[in-house]
Amino acid sequence: MFQMFLSSFLCFARNARISEATGYYTRFKQDVKTLNLFLADPNRFDGDPILKDFLQPNHITNGDYDFLTTQDAEARGICTRPCDGAKPMICYYHFTLENYATVGPACGNCTNGSPNDCNNKHCVTADGFERAVLTINRQIPGPSIQVCLFDTIVVDVHNKMLGKTVTLHWHGLYQRFTPFMDGVQFVTQCPILHNTKFRYKFPGVPDGSFFYHSHIGLQKMEGIEGSLIIREPKSVDKTTHLWDYDLPSHAVIVTDWHHDMTDQKYPGFLHTNTGNFPESYLINGKNNYVYPNGTSLNAPYAQFNVKRGSRYRFRLIGGSCLSCPYLLTVEKHKMLLIATDGTYCEPEEYDTITMLAGDRMDVVINAKEGNAGDSFWIQVKAACSNFNNTNIHGEAILHYVNDQGPKYQAVPMGQRPNSDTYGRGKSLNAGDVGDCSDPNSDLVCMSHVNALEPPVNPIVLKDQADFRLPLKINFHLFNEDSLFWNDRDQYHHWELPAPGILASAVINNRSFEFTPFPLLTQIAPIPAHLRCPDKCSNEANSTDLCECTHILKYPLGSVGEIIFIDFTPNGNFYHPMHLHGNDMYIIEQGKIPANYAQDIPRFVDELSARMDSEGPKLTSTRGKPVVKDTIGNIPAGYTVVRVHFNNPGFWFLHCHFIFHTDVGMGLILQIGEKYQMRGPPAFFPRCNNFLPPVYPHEFDEFIRSEYTKRTLELDNQ
Repeated sequence: MFQMFLSSFLCFARNARISEATGYYTRFKQDVKTLNLFLADPNRFDGDPILKDFLQPNHITNGDYDFLTTQDAEARGICTRPCDGAKPMICYYHFTLENYATVGPACGNCTNGSPNDCNNKHCVTADGFERAVLTINRQIPGPSIQVCLFDTIVVDVHNKMLGKTVTLHWHGLYQRFTPFMDGVQFVTQCPILHNTKFRYKFPGVPDGSFFYHSHIGLQKMEGIEGSLIIREPKSVDKTTHLWDYDLPSHAVIVTDWHHDMTDQKYPGFLHTNTGNFPESYLINGKNNYVYPNGTSLNAPYAQFNVKRGSRYRFRLIGGSCLSCPYLLTVEKHKMLLIATDGTYCEPEEYDTITMLAGDRMDVVINAKEGNAGDSFWIQVKAACSNFNNTNIHGEAILHYVNDQGPKYQAVPMGQRPNSDTYGRGKSLNAGDVGDCSDPNSDLVCMSHVNALEPPVNPIVLKDQADFRLPLKINFHLFNEDSLFWNDRDQYHHWELPAPGILASAVINNRSFEFTPFPLLTQIAPIPAHLRCPDKCSNEANSTDLCECTHILKYPLGSVGEIIFIDFTPNGNFYHPMHLHGNDMYIIEQGKIPANYAQDIPRFVDELSARMDSEGPKLTSTRGKPVVKDTIGNIPAGYTVVRVHFNNPGFWFLHCHFIFHTDVGMGLILQIGEKYQMRGPPAFFPRCNNFLPPVYPHEFDEFIRSEYTKRTLELDNQ
């Protein structure tokens, strides 16, 4: 324990010195007496001798912190504050992850006539349906992390979930200085074992709207996620003239929600409760589920307060997990898009916004449609053809108040909104129904959105990329004989998304498997049986499946052009592709023309040739491409992106549909050589297989001794 503390202490001090040299963290000088106190009694502080003074509140989004001044917040040690004039702070969070239940004992009679009980400490209502969940600090979503640019974020994760390991990924953060904190199991760290703790520690950069979530199994959909907001000073924010308030309570995270543990949906049932469709959506962990017969579970809605005449920045976070996008509307209000995935956009107003798993959209809502006491519905609704029941939705309340105030009041609502009355109108990210070749359509593709400014480094739009990487997204389909009845017992990963479909997910005919150790932090050869062999076919429809660790290596500083292509048979899945540690600049996207449906490789060849010819014109035709880390590749479609690989490390690229990730839709991009990557601190946790050699007769002496002992016992009877 002492070694771990000493390593952490010295690493922190070293990082603080580096930071002081750059002028970022002048306040982080450590008092040496802390180390002396620890040496005197190492169990006294549990490794956290000073952090208790920097512990942050669990419920930043409840409205109590909306109007703190910078001075008042810093005096109280609260990192959620206006960032103009703010001094860098240490922002400490202690996360306890555990098994829990919705509308459980802590909720009293919340849904049975005592609505005030819904505000009880540790009451998790979700949509009112009682079910087992996983929670962080007994809340869903987990505590919102909201800090200023260049604060230091420290999160201690205590895993108390029974029989489960976990990691937390900080979705959208580059982790340039701390790649070993990216939170991907067996890529950047070992899983956090049951009843152990792991400390994440990284600088609060860049600014923008992000979120965190479990990166193991299906835990994200059980409740292990939360919002992460890094604000820059308003004086340097390039969109300040468009809004008046950016309130902590207006961070909005949407989750698709099952009424069973999601583990029960994997790999899937054949006869009952088939498919993996959600029952509803949660908005900031709340909704009121209504059965088809009209019976309500009487659970509270999330409520967002505004005052007439002011403009409010809302940070919308796609915490969903399934392939179906959702359509977000605000009754009688338009939404002005100003940023996506943490990067500013040219402002544009929309009636509806389509969001996928991993998306973030910053919008401004002008509170001009109501008066004090009025309420309007915020609604999300499933919007895709592969959900047979598209009447899957969730609601929240936009409520007009008299005076800006921290406390929210329960608002009685009228009849549930009829979602069929909400047309799409002018709709953002509508490539599933729109024509991406028409820049004037009201159904706007992300490729039509412009960033506010050209790329910081224009090299990303160089005439020709250094390499082109077509990524063919598909499924390998099994039959019962190949999966179960043959004699090979290969134990493929697979899912049953619908009766009669047995599938594994592939990119370029490779279904991803993790190594038994983290590639970034442990120098070890990849076992030969895990590495993707050269014999793996790149053909998307090959009958030979490769299940392996798929790693593509590119030089640090190179520019790549990635083409995502949907090769799936029916083309009815959205694939939200998320790249860790790097930005993707959208150059073009659209549907694959119908005349190429039976010859997609020819379409890819012709698209590549066109990209070659149009490359020299990119700075004029696509000079300000929108920047994202999560790309929604539309059904039966394609997306072309440019990436400047300037962040050395091992970075996971995968579909953010949680079931697709778990059955292999991913790969690793190795950027640079190992010597160019920043190594982890000393005593960083290690893991690997344990397969010691087996020697003939190695237990002979023990067996003879036991045999002799047993013989003597029998003789003496």
